Amino acid sequence: MPEGPLGKRSRSPRSQSGKGGTSGPSARWLAFLAVQSLMQQGRFVSKSLDDLFTQFPTLPRDRHFATDLASETVRRGVTLDTILSRYVTRDRENVEEELWLLLQLGCCQLLFLPHIPPHAAVHETVSLCDRLQKPRAKGFINGILRNLEREMSLLGPVAGETDDVTVMSLDKLSSQLLPIHELRGAHSGWRTVSFPRPMFSDPAKQPLDYIAEVTSLPIWLIERWSKEETNLDRLLERGLWFTTPGRVSLRVNLEQTTRDAILDELDEAGVRAESGELPESIVLAGSISPTEFRSFHDGGFSVQDESAMSATDLLAPQPGESILDLCAAPGGKTCHIAERLNGTGKVMACDLSETRLRPIRENIARLQLTNVEVARVADDGHNIPFGPFDAVLIDAPCSNTGVLGKRPEARWRITPSTFLELIPLQRRLLEDAIQRVKPGGRVLYSTCSIDGVENIELVESVLKSYPDVKLVSQRRHEPGAPSDGGYQALLQKEN
Repeated sequence: MPEGPLGKRSRSPRSQSGKGGTSGPSARWLAFLAVQSLMQQGRFVSKSLDDLFTQFPTLPRDRHFATDLASETVRRGVTLDTILSRYVTRDRENVEEELWLLLQLGCCQLLFLPHIPPHAAVHETVSLCDRLQKPRAKGFINGILRNLEREMSLLGPVAGETDDVTVMSLDKLSSQLLPIHELRGAHSGWRTVSFPRPMFSDPAKQPLDYIAEVTSLPIWLIERWSKEETNLDRLLERGLWFTTPGRVSLRVNLEQTTRDAILDELDEAGVRAESGELPESIVLAGSISPTEFRSFHDGGFSVQDESAMSATDLLAPQPGESILDLCAAPGGKTCHIAERLNGTGKVMACDLSETRLRPIRENIARLQLTNVEVARVADDGHNIPFGPFDAVLIDAPCSNTGVLGKRPEARWRITPSTFLELIPLQRRLLEDAIQRVKPGGRVLYSTCSIDGVENIELVESVLKSYPDVKLVSQRRHEPGAPSDGGYQALLQKEN
């Protein structure tokens, strides 16, 4: 990276619209730096942006735009590269990485952020060449993006809707069509982008390649899923769900307030929301910055996906119980359990480092919970509190294949060997839990994976060594139906 651009303040800073804004770098430049940091150093986009927002004063709207643009660019990497390769006459290796990233950011705005005017998307992206001290590259960037803008056509749905459920079908698509999944409150919808020439593999002849290209997922992962999900339309829908960040859900702390009170506060702020499936859940039509709400600081609610809430719901904590949370950071499920205990009993929250324990303590304090203890445990687990406990939760480290939209970098971090590498740790944690639960007690094994080897296959394998433990119930959450993907298994030890 050229010396200087990060540290220099723009002489004429712009907001996302390019018409004035903050006293620091533009939202597009911050997005560029965040994605570049991921490419060069492997840093999570959210972490890079947090640091940048701290370093540079940034308006809320620009923070939101920078986050959307950076995350979307990472999520859509394969799709963006596939399209750009049709417009850039040079081989990829002959284009400087910084300039290719500019093309990705511009292409992303044109295709996936329709609320950004195309002229602003092109002009403001081209202007970043000055930040890179590469003014002679402006013509190259401008030409590619203008050609793309001129040739692409935004279309409406390619499939009909029945009872608010939209079905995407491969037979309605072609190598010239890019399907785009849109979240509309509690429901989903589709639009497409049409090109005058083939951009992708032929969905009729190479359906898995087409799905990988338009969903921006590794082809090996699509092939792996296709062995289980033979309905290619459903496989396409799953992949397209992961091109979205998913729906935002809130968990109301019923010890401090009511769901109706939070819904009223959201309504007064102009935020569309509705009651979720659980008594404490709320589903938002868009996203919010929770720290802008007083009730958040007062412990009234937390941000948590409904599929994650489902783990505590299945565990069903009872007043007065002692419950161990083995992999507690950042504390969402720990605090949910404590809230369900209504101030009684005890939750022991464990994790590996003070860094991981810090957000747990912060959440406990904010939510005003008095029945949670926090403990640091060793990597080998030798000092895990023995109990015995009435119940144990293991939210196991996993491949994250159920949350690939919410965690943009995850799709590029996993490999075929990831699953085999995780299984020994997952097995050990489940066995640690079983050994620490009372007779008649419960163990809840949870992952945010949709891969069977980390879920039911692992559970069944462990149970062969524990004849006094039975599988009582399990839940597999399919991504998009209606929230993130994941898995939970409830086990019980005989009396």
